[in-house]
Amino acid sequence: MKFTKKDFLSAKNGVIEIDEQLAVEENDFLRHTQVKSIPDIHVNGTLQFDGTSLVFSDLVLDGTFIVPDSISLEDLEVAFDTTSQVTYSFDPIEDDDDDEIIVVKKDTIDLNPEIFQAVLYEVPMSITRVPRDQYPKGDGWQVLSENDEPDEDEIDPRWEKLKEFKLDDD
Repeated sequence: MKFTKKDFLSAKNGVIEIDEQLAVEENDFLRHTQVKSIPDIHVNGTLQFDGTSLVFSDLVLDGTFIVPDSISLEDLEVAFDTTSQVTYSFDPIEDDDDDEIIVVKKDTIDLNPEIFQAVLYEVPMSITRVPRDQYPKGDGWQVLSENDEPDEDEIDPRWEKLKEFKLDDD
């Protein structure tokens, strides 16, 4: 989704309403992520032009993305619902400390990077639908969940012998 400065100048009160459906199958934005595809993105919101240089986006994003199961590697469809607010500028910013404003090129705002970044922030680090009793295990090893961690009070038997030593604190 791209919008030019002319679009904002001709928009009523400098506001452009957005209500779009997107789908992403193969894309450079997804190449280095664990997301396989984003078959459904609904983008709803506004772009508000201040009349001189700045455009403020206020977007609501919902849909689904496909990621591999962390254990079985099967494709999982995961729903997301998030928001994004970004400030764009048609003019160069003189204050280098202001990293929150994106300076656009050729008087064209491309919302795709903002949309993809907001969606990718919603991707879980790991996700599985495999029941705990079906986690992989082998000879002397098994996959544990966070709930399976041993109690902190339990002493590792390899360190038990150290209790016999008396150390002087003087």
